[in-house]
Amino acid sequence: MWPRPVHRWFFFWEDMVLSVYRVVAVAIGAAITAAVVVLTARVRWLVAAPLATVGWIALGVVQEHDQRVLLDVDGEFLDLLREHADPVLARTGFTFHSASGPCRARPGRSDTFLYEAADPEGNGCVDVWIRRDRSNGQMRVSVDGHQLERLVASHGDPQLAARVTRAKEPAGDAAALVTAFDLVLA
Repeated sequence: MWPRPVHRWFFFWEDMVLSVYRVVAVAIGAAITAAVVVLTARVRWLVAAPLATVGWIALGVVQEHDQRVLLDVDGEFLDLLREHADPVLARTGFTFHSASGPCRARPGRSDTFLYEAADPEGNGCVDVWIRRDRSNGQMRVSVDGHQLERLVASHGDPQLAARVTRAKEPAGDAAALVTAFDLVLA
Protein backbone atom coordinates (compact mmCIF):
# COMPACT_ATOMS: atom_id res chain seq x y z
CA MET A 1 0.00 0.00 0.00
CA TRP A 2 2.71 2.51 0.86
CA PRO A 3 4.15 2.71 -2.67
CA ARG A 4 0.83 3.95 -4.17
CA PRO A 5 1.49 7.67 -3.47
CA VAL A 6 5.06 7.24 -4.72
CA HIS A 7 3.79 5.63 -7.93
CA ARG A 8 1.28 8.45 -8.42
CA TRP A 9 4.04 11.03 -7.92
CA PHE A 10 6.25 9.41 -10.58
CA PHE A 11 3.33 8.83 -12.97
CA PHE A 12 2.33 12.50 -12.60
CA TRP A 13 5.80 13.55 -13.70
CA GLU A 14 5.81 10.93 -16.46
CA ASP A 15 2.72 12.65 -17.89
CA MET A 16 4.35 16.08 -17.55
CA VAL A 17 7.93 15.38 -18.74
CA LEU A 18 8.06 12.09 -20.62
CA SER A 19 11.76 11.70 -21.39
CA VAL A 20 13.41 12.60 -18.06
CA TYR A 21 10.44 12.24 -15.72
CA ARG A 22 12.25 10.12 -13.14
CA VAL A 23 15.07 12.69 -12.76
CA VAL A 24 12.55 15.54 -12.49
CA ALA A 25 10.42 13.61 -9.98
CA VAL A 26 13.45 12.84 -7.81
CA ALA A 27 14.84 16.40 -7.97
CA ILE A 28 11.54 18.12 -7.16
CA GLY A 29 10.62 15.56 -4.50
CA ALA A 30 14.04 15.95 -2.87
CA ALA A 31 13.82 19.77 -2.97
CA ILE A 32 10.37 19.79 -1.37
CA THR A 33 11.38 17.23 1.24
CA ALA A 34 14.58 19.14 2.09
CA ALA A 35 12.65 22.43 2.39
CA VAL A 36 10.08 20.86 4.72
CA VAL A 37 12.79 19.29 6.88
CA VAL A 38 14.78 22.56 7.06
CA LEU A 39 11.70 24.59 7.98
CA THR A 40 10.16 22.17 10.47
CA ALA A 41 13.11 20.40 12.05
CA ARG A 42 15.61 23.25 11.85
CA VAL A 43 18.17 21.04 10.09
CA ARG A 44 20.79 22.68 7.91
CA TRP A 45 20.45 22.62 4.14
CA LEU A 46 23.82 20.88 3.81
CA VAL A 47 22.41 17.93 5.73
CA ALA A 48 18.78 17.95 4.56
CA ALA A 49 19.43 18.25 0.81
CA PRO A 50 21.75 15.23 0.41
CA LEU A 51 19.62 13.07 2.70
CA ALA A 52 16.42 14.00 0.85
CA THR A 53 18.13 13.34 -2.49
CA VAL A 54 19.34 9.91 -1.40
CA GLY A 55 15.86 9.11 -0.03
CA TRP A 56 14.15 10.11 -3.27
CA ILE A 57 16.67 8.19 -5.37
CA ALA A 58 15.82 5.12 -3.26
CA LEU A 59 12.10 5.75 -3.84
CA GLY A 60 12.78 6.06 -7.58
CA VAL A 61 14.58 2.71 -7.58
CA VAL A 62 11.71 1.04 -5.68
CA GLN A 63 9.16 2.58 -8.05
CA GLU A 64 11.10 1.45 -11.14
CA HIS A 65 11.37 -2.07 -9.73
CA ASP A 66 7.63 -2.16 -9.05
CA GLN A 67 6.97 -1.08 -12.62
CA ARG A 68 8.87 -4.10 -13.91
CA VAL A 69 6.97 -6.62 -11.78
CA LEU A 70 4.07 -8.24 -13.62
CA LEU A 71 1.20 -9.93 -11.84
CA ASP A 72 -0.12 -13.34 -12.91
CA VAL A 73 -2.34 -13.69 -15.96
CA ASP A 74 -5.90 -14.96 -15.48
CA GLY A 75 -5.06 -18.61 -16.13
CA GLU A 76 -8.65 -19.72 -16.71
CA PHE A 77 -9.20 -17.10 -19.42
CA LEU A 78 -5.83 -17.91 -21.03
CA ASP A 79 -6.66 -21.64 -21.14
CA LEU A 80 -10.10 -20.95 -22.67
CA LEU A 81 -8.61 -18.52 -25.18
CA ARG A 82 -5.93 -20.99 -26.23
CA GLU A 83 -8.44 -23.85 -26.46
CA HIS A 84 -11.18 -22.06 -28.38
CA ALA A 85 -9.68 -19.01 -30.11
CA ASP A 86 -6.44 -20.59 -31.32
CA PRO A 87 -8.17 -22.81 -33.95
CA VAL A 88 -10.25 -19.88 -35.27
CA LEU A 89 -7.26 -17.55 -35.47
CA ALA A 90 -5.00 -20.25 -36.89
CA ARG A 91 -7.27 -20.57 -39.95
CA THR A 92 -6.21 -17.04 -40.95
CA GLY A 93 -2.54 -17.54 -40.09
CA PHE A 94 -2.43 -16.15 -36.55
CA THR A 95 -0.40 -17.91 -33.89
CA PHE A 96 -0.29 -17.24 -30.18
CA HIS A 97 2.74 -15.14 -29.28
CA SER A 98 2.54 -14.07 -25.63
CA ALA A 99 0.49 -13.36 -22.53
CA SER A 100 1.44 -10.95 -19.77
CA GLY A 101 -0.23 -9.87 -16.59
CA PRO A 102 -0.75 -6.33 -15.38
CA CYS A 103 2.05 -4.15 -14.03
CA ARG A 104 2.04 -4.13 -10.22
CA ALA A 105 2.70 -0.38 -10.06
CA ARG A 106 0.03 0.78 -12.52
CA PRO A 107 -3.58 1.28 -11.48
CA GLY A 108 -4.94 -0.58 -14.53
CA ARG A 109 -5.09 -4.36 -14.20
CA SER A 110 -5.18 -5.49 -17.84
CA ASP A 111 -3.94 -8.88 -18.91
CA THR A 112 -2.48 -8.64 -22.41
CA PHE A 113 -2.55 -11.40 -25.02
CA LEU A 114 -0.89 -11.20 -28.43
CA TYR A 115 -1.45 -13.20 -31.59
CA GLU A 116 0.67 -12.58 -34.70
CA ALA A 117 0.46 -13.45 -38.38
CA ALA A 118 2.77 -12.69 -41.27
CA ASP A 119 1.64 -9.67 -43.27
CA PRO A 120 0.45 -10.88 -46.69
CA GLU A 121 2.27 -7.94 -48.30
CA GLY A 122 5.53 -8.90 -46.58
CA ASN A 123 5.72 -5.77 -44.39
CA GLY A 124 6.30 -7.43 -41.03
CA CYS A 125 3.36 -8.87 -39.14
CA VAL A 126 -0.29 -8.33 -38.36
CA ASP A 127 -1.27 -8.37 -34.69
CA VAL A 128 -4.32 -9.25 -32.66
CA TRP A 129 -4.08 -7.58 -29.23
CA ILE A 130 -6.46 -8.58 -26.44
CA ARG A 131 -6.40 -6.44 -23.32
CA ARG A 132 -8.74 -7.75 -20.63
CA ASP A 133 -9.14 -5.86 -17.37
CA ARG A 134 -11.24 -8.12 -15.17
CA SER A 135 -11.12 -5.65 -12.25
CA ASN A 136 -13.11 -2.94 -14.05
CA GLY A 137 -14.92 -5.16 -16.53
CA GLN A 138 -13.40 -3.94 -19.79
CA MET A 139 -11.85 -5.56 -22.84
CA ARG A 140 -10.04 -3.81 -25.66
CA VAL A 141 -9.33 -5.94 -28.70
CA SER A 142 -7.67 -4.80 -31.89
CA VAL A 143 -7.08 -6.64 -35.15
CA ASP A 144 -4.31 -5.08 -37.24
CA GLY A 145 -4.88 -1.75 -35.48
CA HIS A 146 -8.68 -1.77 -35.93
CA GLN A 147 -10.95 -2.06 -32.90
CA LEU A 148 -12.75 -5.41 -32.89
CA GLU A 149 -16.06 -3.90 -31.78
CA ARG A 150 -16.09 -1.62 -34.85
CA LEU A 151 -15.28 -4.51 -37.16
CA VAL A 152 -18.07 -6.59 -35.62
CA ALA A 153 -20.53 -3.67 -35.80
CA SER A 154 -19.71 -3.23 -39.49
CA HIS A 155 -20.78 -6.86 -39.98
CA GLY A 156 -24.19 -6.01 -38.51
CA ASP A 157 -24.02 -7.43 -34.98
CA PRO A 158 -24.26 -4.55 -32.47
CA GLN A 159 -24.91 -6.85 -29.48
CA LEU A 160 -21.74 -8.84 -30.11
CA ALA A 161 -19.86 -5.58 -30.75
CA ALA A 162 -20.90 -4.35 -27.31
CA ARG A 163 -20.15 -7.72 -25.69
CA VAL A 164 -16.51 -7.85 -26.85
CA THR A 165 -15.82 -4.66 -24.89
CA ARG A 166 -17.00 -6.07 -21.53
CA ALA A 167 -15.07 -8.48 -19.33
CA LYS A 168 -17.52 -10.49 -17.25
CA GLU A 169 -16.42 -14.06 -16.71
CA PRO A 170 -13.72 -16.04 -18.51
CA ALA A 171 -15.92 -18.54 -20.37
CA GLY A 172 -18.35 -15.93 -21.71
CA ASP A 173 -15.54 -13.53 -22.64
CA ALA A 174 -13.65 -16.21 -24.56
CA ALA A 175 -16.83 -17.39 -26.31
CA ALA A 176 -17.69 -13.82 -27.38
CA LEU A 177 -14.18 -13.30 -28.77
CA VAL A 178 -14.26 -16.58 -30.67
CA THR A 179 -17.62 -15.66 -32.22
CA ALA A 180 -16.30 -12.19 -33.12
CA PHE A 181 -13.09 -13.52 -34.64
CA ASP A 182 -15.03 -16.11 -36.62
CA LEU A 183 -17.29 -13.35 -37.97
CA VAL A 184 -14.60 -10.79 -38.75
CA LEU A 185 -11.80 -13.02 -40.01
CA ALA A 186 -13.94 -15.38 -42.09
